[in-house]
Amino acid sequence: MGGAALLLTLGGVALWLLMLSGPVQLGTGLLEARFHLDQAQKELTAGTFRPAVFDTFSARAGAAKALRGLEAAGPLMDLATLSDSVDGLLGELDHIVVGTAHATDAAGGTLDIGLNALKGPDRIIGKSPDGEGSIILIERVEDLGEVVEQVRSDVNAAADEFSKVRLANLPKRLRAPISDGIEQARASDEVLGDAEAGIQLLPGILGADGPRTYMLAFQNSAELRGAGGAMLQFEFLTIDDGKPELASDKTGSIYKLDQEREPIDIPLPKDAWYVRGLSDAQRFGNSNWSPDWPLSARLAVDYGERSSQRCVPTGERSCPDFPNVDGVFALDPVVIEDLMSGIGPFRRGPYQFRTITAVHLLLNRAYQRFPIPAHRRNFLGNVVSDLFTKMFDPKAPTRLVQGMGTSLANKNMQIWMSDAEEQAFIERMKWDGGISEIESGDYFQVVEQNVGGNKLDYFASQINKMDVTIDGEDAIHSTSVGISNDVVQPQPRWVLGDSKTAHRPMLNFYVPPGAELMTARAGRLCPVPLDRSCNGRIDTPPGLATWSGAIPPTHRERGKKVWSATLQIPPRERGSFSVDYRSPDVLEQRGDRTVYRLMVQRQAKFHPEELLIKLRLPAEARKIQAPGFKKEGSTLTYERPLKTDTVVEVSWRS
Repeated sequence: MGGAALLLTLGGVALWLLMLSGPVQLGTGLLEARFHLDQAQKELTAGTFRPAVFDTFSARAGAAKALRGLEAAGPLMDLATLSDSVDGLLGELDHIVVGTAHATDAAGGTLDIGLNALKGPDRIIGKSPDGEGSIILIERVEDLGEVVEQVRSDVNAAADEFSKVRLANLPKRLRAPISDGIEQARASDEVLGDAEAGIQLLPGILGADGPRTYMLAFQNSAELRGAGGAMLQFEFLTIDDGKPELASDKTGSIYKLDQEREPIDIPLPKDAWYVRGLSDAQRFGNSNWSPDWPLSARLAVDYGERSSQRCVPTGERSCPDFPNVDGVFALDPVVIEDLMSGIGPFRRGPYQFRTITAVHLLLNRAYQRFPIPAHRRNFLGNVVSDLFTKMFDPKAPTRLVQGMGTSLANKNMQIWMSDAEEQAFIERMKWDGGISEIESGDYFQVVEQNVGGNKLDYFASQINKMDVTIDGEDAIHSTSVGISNDVVQPQPRWVLGDSKTAHRPMLNFYVPPGAELMTARAGRLCPVPLDRSCNGRIDTPPGLATWSGAIPPTHRERGKKVWSATLQIPPRERGSFSVDYRSPDVLEQRGDRTVYRLMVQRQAKFHPEELLIKLRLPAEARKIQAPGFKKEGSTLTYERPLKTDTVVEVSWRS
């Protein structure tokens, strides 16, 4: 009898274990999968792939455990369905479990890309078969496209499964994770769609269908132009079937083509108002006045081709050929800072290039160390060549790609492609450095042109103060831009330039086409008591900024209205350009909410602009949503460095 009782007890325990094993596996598996997926997402986003290995595999194991638990749910789950509320929850579990499994598969594919695309035996950059330099392996790029396609398929499958879940059947605490999962999956699909489109175009860009030639335009942001800085150095990069090669013997200083800085007469597009109005801009190295890089790049190519045709060899100076180019890449010295952690330090003569020294040497100290222009241009040209050589054999490829992304986001690197489909992708990714088209809302950009023939933008700082009041459907602006000339003396004459120690910026306000000017002011911030000789606004040069009394000149470019002023700012002083204007019909309705949306674009500078926005809403505004703003009474305040193009959006109910 005792033995029989023991057997019955053991049988009962076994039965209960059988009944509990499925639900326990299901519950713990889902919890483990969710926790490790969250961790893997953070690590993959940050580019820390090693820690992501553990969490990705742990998430997959958790999802597999949950799936086994669902399939072996056992009699306890059948008993639970007798409760209507529990039955509703259990009815959604299959979608949750399958969706989680797809999400973990997507994480695994992403990890595969991160671990193998840029390093390891299967990386896309390998040694060239001829033993000289590196080559981009186009077959591996195509393989990478297949992985991205599968990851995107898994992400969409996860979103589809989660979308089938009836949230009303879940406890409230479980609804948010499902909704968040759907939202993240849709956002990921958009990013992966961009990646798919880019990888499809990449083999052609890398010369799979024949050699490609790209011009690399190096801009000096110590002397600002609309597209970034004075274009003083250039190179041609040829890529044939993934093999890159710099044609450095044919390039270097802009003045190899810009002989005697002579203007060249070519047909100009309608929006090229800067170049049309300035004779010194009508040449290869000074054609990048427009902040719209596609426009500036096309002008540079046209002037380069014409300059090459009319170039006359003199003495030891030859005339470089100007090939048919498939694209133009603009870069400034900040790119070196962004890429340095990926390519590693490099040496040029006695100078060791590291992140904290490279930019300062290129923008300022080179003028002290190489006072003879020919020597300086030769040094700077060699630095550019060394940089691009190192880019194709990087020390830390993942960090190189991250740095390149930063440069593209901040417009320190801008791209124009001659192929329409490729350019459309560049614009889709916002890598083109173009003036954005806006269908609704408000817009502002201030563009500086250094017309003092100096390198004082290395010392200058800028703050944009925007005071915006919503008035009916309009926005009334009182906007001022302040420029400080913080030059430290003494400086070499090539730094001080034509205007000596005075900084001479031409400021241009880009606003919506329907903006209505009310008042404008420009000049130095004068000392107290007022010095009658203190002015600071000059009407020449250039004539494009000549005022008519108290009214600044008006120009138009890419669907924007432009107001201009030129300042003369002595050392250690500040100048300003202020405009009061009305932007009509900037509000839109989304359901029961009124929305004010403002796009602020930036110009690539060594010192990022500071942006301060004070926004006054109508007195009846309620339930205000203002991400990034601080509330001070009835005023919303937004303040931060303008490192990327920025969109601020505020909504409210009346």
